Amino acid sequence: MYRGALRKLNMSSNSYISQTVVCKRARSQRSMTFQPKMEPRYDFNRKWKRTLKEPCRTQACFKLLCYNVLAQDLLTEHIFLYEKIDQQFLRWHKRLMNLQQELMKLDADIMCLQEMQYDHLPILVQQLSVYSKKRLEYLFKKKTGYRTDGCAIIYDSSKLQLLKQQSVELYDQKLPLLDRANVAQLAKFKLKHAGKEFIVANTHLLFNPRRDDVRCAQLARLLKELCEFREDTATPIVIMGDFNSMPNSTPIELITKEPTDDTTPHFEAIDFGKFTASTYQNDWVTVDYMMRSKCPQLQVQSVYQLPTINSCANVGPIPNRFLGSDHYVLGAVFAFA
Repeated sequence: MYRGALRKLNMSSNSYISQTVVCKRARSQRSMTFQPKMEPRYDFNRKWKRTLKEPCRTQACFKLLCYNVLAQDLLTEHIFLYEKIDQQFLRWHKRLMNLQQELMKLDADIMCLQEMQYDHLPILVQQLSVYSKKRLEYLFKKKTGYRTDGCAIIYDSSKLQLLKQQSVELYDQKLPLLDRANVAQLAKFKLKHAGKEFIVANTHLLFNPRRDDVRCAQLARLLKELCEFREDTATPIVIMGDFNSMPNSTPIELITKEPTDDTTPHFEAIDFGKFTASTYQNDWVTVDYMMRSKCPQLQVQSVYQLPTINSCANVGPIPNRFLGSDHYVLGAVFAFA
């Protein structure tokens, strides 16, 4: 139970929260039940687009989300980046309500989150569990060092069985290029009713726009760990996260280029629309990705298209009245053949 884990969690003991935490679904309490009051439609710039002609069997499909939710501690530390945004939209209570509304509306089987603050995660999972009536469980990996945020994978344990999981430190004091606090998560799941297995990888790479070399080193470390974790080369993989890299950058080229051996998976980026953006970094750009290993057994059935750059410019800075993060969420439905 997460309450027991949370009681042990003490910021003065940084070693504990640096470990991976696997928590069970919280029992609902009526006093804490969140009943969403849905705002008027705000996502008119976004829609689901089918990429397969034939719908899959329900039991052989799963919906995945990838979302940098903007840790409140990071927002506070870099408040100057949000000076044009009404302060009421930056308060955690308001952002939490908006994030919950969006995640509940999208109703995914697996949610891969970045910049998830450790002390905000249990209540988010509990509220989502209560509203969705799903048996939600989660994995969490805090960033190396003093940072309070990290990566989280929330999944519906009534539909998915967690077969194994691993946290990946992208920090290595022996290598100069791996001297940052970034982390990643690997998790192998099985669809309970269909018996199909697949791997999900979740990461958040270094932000510094000038350090593609560091991000390449981080990706190389992640791919090495992923190959060892995979075991069976036939197992499909979906890797996602905030890569802090432009589509034509060296890190994206590194992960999508065709490998020279059969043991390394060949990834292709999922297309979320043309002339779209996932966040604002001096301009509206795409730095968040979802990629699948090229294999015939796992296909993309539909995608939640990102807003166009023009739409983003018209909407203006985020977070706002309706959106709780400074990134747009990625979503896709995958189907086994």
